[in-house]
Formats: sequence, structure tokens, C-alpha cells
Amino acid sequence: MQGMHSRMYSRVLPLAAAVGIMVPPLLRVKSPAPSSGSSCDDSRVRKSLLPLPPFLPPRAVALCESPPAGGAAEEAKYYNFPASQKFTYPVEPPLWDRNWDGLKDRSVSRKKGVTRHVILVRHGQYDETHKDDARRILTELGRRQAKKTGERLAELIKAAGPGSLKVRALRSSDMARAKETCDIIHSEITKAGLEVSRSEPDKDLNEGRPCQVIPSSRPWKEEVIRKDGERIERAFKRYFFRSTEEAAEEVRAEKDEEKGAKATENNGVKTAQQVEEESRGRISRYVAALWQHGPNADNPSADATVTPPPSNHEFEIIVCHGNVIRYFFMRALQLPPEAWLRLCTFNCSLAYFTLRSEGGVSCRSLGDMGHLTPEEITFSGHHGLNW
Repeated sequence: MQGMHSRMYSRVLPLAAAVGIMVPPLLRVKSPAPSSGSSCDDSRVRKSLLPLPPFLPPRAVALCESPPAGGAAEEAKYYNFPASQKFTYPVEPPLWDRNWDGLKDRSVSRKKGVTRHVILVRHGQYDETHKDDARRILTELGRRQAKKTGERLAELIKAAGPGSLKVRALRSSDMARAKETCDIIHSEITKAGLEVSRSEPDKDLNEGRPCQVIPSSRPWKEEVIRKDGERIERAFKRYFFRSTEEAAEEVRAEKDEEKGAKATENNGVKTAQQVEEESRGRISRYVAALWQHGPNADNPSADATVTPPPSNHEFEIIVCHGNVIRYFFMRALQLPPEAWLRLCTFNCSLAYFTLRSEGGVSCRSLGDMGHLTPEEITFSGHHGLNW
């Protein structure tokens, strides 16, 4: 009887592991030693059935480390795709790679450097009934979403105060829905009296499949992942980086040039705007003095001796796509990119990142759609939140 049970367990164990069934420990202990012709010994089978982390189900683990007899060696698997397709960081998350952009040696302190504000905007709702990209343009609702997004961005920029923030560029992918959204946003920002440079569309920002997905029922084709993944990763490195000493020097030069121009215009007579900006400067210095010296700030000399750190900030607005934004979020925060599909970004929602000059990265918002009414909220063809 014992021999019959042993033979039965030796057949059941690999089958149970293949379909993800956890066999009780008592059954595993009774499994016999493998025969001389077996390509997989019992110790390996038992190893494959040990309790696993929840993100790595039993069916994803190879039951046998050695290749089948007479067959070619298969590439190792991670989850349900080749391990070579798994994204790897120099350090294992949640540890932080301080040289994530390769600019650590050229970084400057936060006080002296420039903080980069990168705002990612998903395009508005568009017509998905066509396959030709040129005809996949915004719907009427999508254009209304884009208009409100432009108004919201203009409010954010203006709220920082005159001269505090500089919008370096307004960018978009090369797909029709993103370019149309970007054009509407540019129009609204311009109407608000702000100068924004509209850059040429970037094909690397086009929608695609940036990497494999966990969890998923089956892996995506390797050629698709390689083509889209390399392109989208290239776009990430192009737009996500810390500012360096060269950028700080450029900002200081621009400020000096601006001050010189103001001093010579109107034959030295100050305009109302100049008076307002100088008043703001005095208030800022007083607040800085109060912060650093407390009650001693009442001393008039504090205003003269304490200089607040320069407001060195710049914006970059990028209109692109849901998959790209979700991948950028995972990469910017050094989280496993394969989890990108667990995030959700609605049409014309905002993802807001700050990139500090010393290398720190923070996400201030993801999927922000507060500028839209409940009736204007969509996720592609889905309306509202109840879907």
C-alpha cells in the first residue's frame, strides 16, 4: 500500500504544481526519490511548491530547473514571460538609485539649483471608430476637456506669481489626438497672457506597450515589447532628469539680463508692474527673515541681511497617452514598471512631478481631474466612474 501511495504522489505533485494547487505538507513528505530516468528530482518539485509571495503564483515557477531530456534549454521565466524581459534597476526597490539619470556628479543643491516641474497630460476623449490615426480626432467632449485643462494649467502657472515659473516647453506625441489636445491647451495658456513655446511633436511619446504586465493571463509578444519599450524608455530619459549647474547658471544669467532690461526701459522710471514685483520681493525677504529669526525679524536690519533662496523653477508640459504616463510614473519613482497597468489615468487628467536638482523625485498628483465636472470625466469610451 505504501508503495502504491508513493507512486501516486510522485505523479500528482508535478500536476498539482502546474495548475497552481498547493499540496499539503504531509503529502509532499511521502513523495519518493526519483527514478534514474527522471529529469526532475523530488527536492526540486518540493521547492517549487513552497509558499510563494502573492505576486508570484505557483504556476509561474518552473517545476524543474534542468531542461527536458534531449530538448533544447528554455529561457528562464519570470511570472509568465522570459526573465530577460523583466526591467531591473541598479538597486532593488524600494531602495533608491541616487544616480538614476546619470547626472549625480553634476547635480547641485536644491537651494542653488533649478527644480523641474514636469506635468503629463493625457489627451482628451477621441473617436475610436477609425483605424487611421489622422481620423482619430477629439470628440466634442474631448475638445471641451482639453479647453478646461488649458485653463487649469494657466491658473497653476499664474498662481506662482510673476516671473516665478518659466514654462520651458509644451510638448506632445505625434498622434492626432495628442496634438489636437496640445493645440487647444496652448491656445488657452496664450489667452491667459503667458508665453509658451510649442515644440515639435515627438514620436517617441506615441502610445504603445512599454513592458510586460503583472498580473496578466498571457505575455505580450516579444517584438512588440522590444519595439515600444525601447522607444518609450528613450522618451522617459529625454524628459526626466535633474537640472545641473549649467541650468542654474543659465537661469541666473536670464535673471540678470531681465533686471538690466528693466533698469534701462522707460528712462529709469519704474512701471506699476515693477513696483509690484519689488514689493513682492520685500515681502518675500521679510517672510524669510521671520522664518529664520523669529521675533528678531522685527529688526529692520533683518530685511537687509537675509536673502530668500532664489525661486528657480521651470515647467514642462507634455501631452501624451495613458500607457506612457503610467510607465513614466513607475520609472520616475523607481517602482517595478511591470505594475503599470494597475494605475488608471482619465482623459485630460494631470500627472505632476517635481525633479529636484539634487536628484530627488516626487509625484504631487496622478490622474488629477478636479478641473472637470463629473459629466466630463471619461476613460476612453467609458463615462463617469461607474464602469
